[in-house]
Amino acid sequence: KQWYQRRVRGMKDEVDTGDRDRAEQLESLRRVCIPATTFLLVNVLTESGQDSGVVELADYLASEQYKLYTLFTKEELRRFLAKVYESSIRCGCDPLGFNEQQQ
Repeated sequence: KQWYQRRVRGMKDEVDTGDRDRAEQLESLRRVCIPATTFLLVNVLTESGQDSGVVELADYLASEQYKLYTLFTKEELRRFLAKVYESSIRCGCDPLGFNEQQQ
């Protein structure tokens, strides 16, 4: 019975280690893919004249529910915020997304 318990315990340790490795891989993938995809989306929205979509995208990144901002480096956030600022000027919104024409 003891050998079986040791074997099961050893298998559980292997699974836990595998789960941790997988979680680390997924986190690493998110840190690479989410910012890259975001900048691609910003380019598509900008090129298609949908600057308000860029401003709206900033809401998703800033959301405490999703915490996507944690996946960006400081430099990536600076670049993204510069793009949001440029888009907000073009679409007549302030950088927080409020329509300046309504104020």
